[in-house]
Amino acid sequence: MLFMAIFNYSPEDRNLVIERGMGGKEKDIGVTVKGEWFDISGHRVFRLFEADDEIHLASSIYNWTDLGVAEIIPVMETEKALKLIKRTLKKS
Repeated sequence: MLFMAIFNYSPEDRNLVIERGMGGKEKDIGVTVKGEWFDISGHRVFRLFEADDEIHLASSIYNWTDLGVAEIIPVMETEKALKLIKRTLKKS
Protein backbone atom coordinates (compact mmCIF):
# COMPACT_ATOMS: atom_id res chain seq x y z
CA MET A 1 0.00 0.00 0.00
CA LEU A 2 1.20 3.53 -0.78
CA PHE A 3 1.67 6.20 1.88
CA MET A 4 2.68 9.85 1.81
CA ALA A 5 4.63 10.92 4.87
CA ILE A 6 4.95 14.60 5.69
CA PHE A 7 7.78 14.91 8.17
CA ASN A 8 8.14 18.19 10.11
CA TYR A 9 11.28 18.93 12.11
CA SER A 10 12.71 21.85 14.08
CA PRO A 11 15.29 24.10 12.42
CA GLU A 12 17.86 23.21 15.08
CA ASP A 13 17.57 19.52 14.13
CA ARG A 14 18.35 20.08 10.44
CA ASN A 15 21.86 18.59 10.59
CA LEU A 16 20.66 15.54 12.53
CA VAL A 17 17.93 14.91 9.97
CA ILE A 18 20.47 15.16 7.14
CA GLU A 19 22.95 12.88 8.92
CA ARG A 20 20.30 10.28 9.65
CA GLY A 21 19.48 9.90 6.02
CA MET A 22 17.18 12.45 4.47
CA GLY A 23 17.45 11.78 0.79
CA GLY A 24 18.52 8.20 1.41
CA LYS A 25 16.59 5.01 0.91
CA GLU A 26 15.00 3.20 3.84
CA LYS A 27 16.92 0.10 4.78
CA ASP A 28 13.88 -1.48 6.40
CA ILE A 29 12.68 -4.67 4.81
CA GLY A 30 9.08 -4.30 3.71
CA VAL A 31 9.36 -0.55 2.94
CA THR A 32 10.20 0.86 -0.50
CA VAL A 33 10.76 4.59 -0.95
CA LYS A 34 9.15 5.70 -4.22
CA GLY A 35 10.18 9.37 -4.04
CA GLU A 36 11.21 12.13 -1.67
CA TRP A 37 10.88 15.91 -1.84
CA PHE A 38 12.31 18.64 0.37
CA ASP A 39 10.20 21.71 1.14
CA ILE A 40 12.58 24.55 0.33
CA SER A 41 10.38 27.06 2.20
CA GLY A 42 10.44 25.26 5.55
CA HIS A 43 11.52 22.29 7.57
CA ARG A 44 9.54 19.49 5.97
CA VAL A 45 10.23 16.43 3.91
CA PHE A 46 7.62 14.64 1.80
CA ARG A 47 8.23 10.95 1.21
CA LEU A 48 6.13 8.58 -0.90
CA PHE A 49 6.67 4.98 0.07
CA GLU A 50 5.15 1.56 -0.12
CA ALA A 51 4.85 -0.61 2.97
CA ASP A 52 3.96 -4.29 3.05
CA ASP A 53 1.93 -3.95 6.26
CA GLU A 54 1.36 -1.83 9.36
CA ILE A 55 4.33 -3.36 11.22
CA HIS A 56 6.78 -2.25 8.54
CA LEU A 57 5.08 1.13 8.30
CA ALA A 58 5.35 1.74 12.04
CA SER A 59 8.97 0.60 12.28
CA SER A 60 10.09 2.88 9.44
CA ILE A 61 8.44 5.94 11.02
CA TYR A 62 9.46 5.16 14.60
CA ASN A 63 13.14 5.75 13.78
CA TRP A 64 12.35 9.44 13.19
CA THR A 65 9.98 10.27 16.06
CA ASP A 66 12.75 11.70 18.23
CA LEU A 67 13.47 14.39 15.61
CA GLY A 68 10.02 15.44 14.52
CA VAL A 69 6.46 14.55 13.70
CA ALA A 70 5.35 12.53 10.69
CA GLU A 71 1.85 12.73 9.30
CA ILE A 72 1.09 9.51 7.41
CA ILE A 73 -1.54 9.58 4.68
CA PRO A 74 -2.62 6.47 2.75
CA VAL A 75 -2.74 7.39 -0.95
CA MET A 76 -3.83 5.80 -4.21
CA GLU A 77 -2.97 6.58 -7.82
CA THR A 78 -5.65 8.87 -9.27
CA GLU A 79 -6.63 6.53 -12.09
CA LYS A 80 -7.18 3.68 -9.64
CA ALA A 81 -9.14 5.94 -7.27
CA LEU A 82 -11.42 7.17 -10.08
CA LYS A 83 -12.26 3.58 -11.07
CA LEU A 84 -13.14 2.81 -7.46
CA ILE A 85 -15.29 5.93 -7.14
CA LYS A 86 -17.13 5.21 -10.39
CA ARG A 87 -17.80 1.62 -9.29
CA THR A 88 -19.12 2.87 -5.93
CA LEU A 89 -21.40 5.43 -7.61
CA LYS A 90 -22.91 2.77 -9.86
CA LYS A 91 -23.91 0.73 -6.81
CA SER A 92 -25.82 3.62 -5.21
